[in-house]
Amino acid sequence: MGKIQIAKKLKSVFTLILLLGIPSFLLFPTVLSAVPDYDVNSDGSCNIMDIVRISNHIGESGTPGWIREDVDKNGHVQVMDMIQVSNHYGETGWTTDYAKIQTLSIAYGSTMANTTNQQFIANHFDLLDGTKTYTSAATNIKVLNPNIKIICYYESIFEDNTYSDWSYVTQFEDWFVHDKNGNRIEHTGYPGSYLMNPNSGWSDYLAQKCQLFLQTYPQYDGIFADDVPLDLVEAGYSFNVPFTNFEDGVLSNWGSWMLQHIQNLQTTIGNKMVMPNSWIYTQFCENITHVHIWEGFVHGRSHDVTQTGYGEWYTLSAINTLHDQAEQGNIISVISGTKNANSNPTLAHQYMLFSLICFLFAVEDMQKSYYAWNFFSDDASHGWYPEMDHEFGNPIGEYYNVQGSVYARQFENATVVANISPSTTYTVVIDGSSYTIGPRIGLILP
Repeated sequence: MGKIQIAKKLKSVFTLILLLGIPSFLLFPTVLSAVPDYDVNSDGSCNIMDIVRISNHIGESGTPGWIREDVDKNGHVQVMDMIQVSNHYGETGWTTDYAKIQTLSIAYGSTMANTTNQQFIANHFDLLDGTKTYTSAATNIKVLNPNIKIICYYESIFEDNTYSDWSYVTQFEDWFVHDKNGNRIEHTGYPGSYLMNPNSGWSDYLAQKCQLFLQTYPQYDGIFADDVPLDLVEAGYSFNVPFTNFEDGVLSNWGSWMLQHIQNLQTTIGNKMVMPNSWIYTQFCENITHVHIWEGFVHGRSHDVTQTGYGEWYTLSAINTLHDQAEQGNIISVISGTKNANSNPTLAHQYMLFSLICFLFAVEDMQKSYYAWNFFSDDASHGWYPEMDHEFGNPIGEYYNVQGSVYARQFENATVVANISPSTTYTVVIDGSSYTIGPRIGLILP
């Protein structure tokens, strides 16, 4: 909004204030513990800007309390809402604890060992997925930020011949999946990594190993369970033999085996978090863990920084799938990312903001929504940008289509907008202002 428009708005508002008989500023502010309804913009003070916010929506209707401008929560934004503000005009002193998205750091290997990295993680993230070999680093991070949650990476269906427990696991031939000739099946993407049978003693072994680790190192709050597909073919795994050569019963029973496998893990570790890296497979979240993470959300780490990421159908499908889980009260999380971010940090920043806003379309409870960009060591951002700490407030209503491929959603302190098209630019009007939004661009409108 331009200066002339603001001046006109303020002039009309001040005229209305005189008509309403708003009292002069209070000499002694009232101290409250939470943001009251009459602080419409939640800035810690009841003043003229709250009146302006109401005037911007005069005459609009919705469900009671649908936006903060409906101060008296009768479903209509009207003069009576301004009177509510006028009755408290000039008051200050309450806390303004705005809701922000929760942030996730993925820091594997020796990344956690560096004390500078530990400080960065403690300062900027709410959840850390780290490596089990750096337990003292996890302790240091918890000292720096007692509120951070830390989960430990475990592979759920693969055992590698470089792992410290290989000499023990390799003794149990029935724990491995075999082809029709009785040979172990090896992951072609990771030579030396073998597919394990989730319907064997492997399941109890993994669950008990995780339980012992969490009991020994209480600074960890749970387990990140990697590779939990319900369908190996659909998930795109590649092995040293074709799927037609798998031993009978493996593929047809794999889905039910995996559900039992993760249920065994969750039951064994009790109330500790299990975050299964489950992509489209929401059954784990809905029925067992109540936690879901979507790796490769909207723009994946496999995409170069010059690529636009996934298409429109995939983007909307991912948003809606996560939103369904959020509406059920489950924890939702994503990791997006890009390759070669340092070669074009401006473009990487653009895709980060775009994927963040797409994730905001899905959230319901900001305290149960974790966003991650790149892995810590992928690029100079270390997976964090200032927009990830923006105090959006809580979501108001669902995300909606503005025009074409442009979508928006209102939060208490901002409206977020994203053009999900990989190729088309749109000019749209939002809250009375015009915006030209290019492909895969996201905007935060305070």
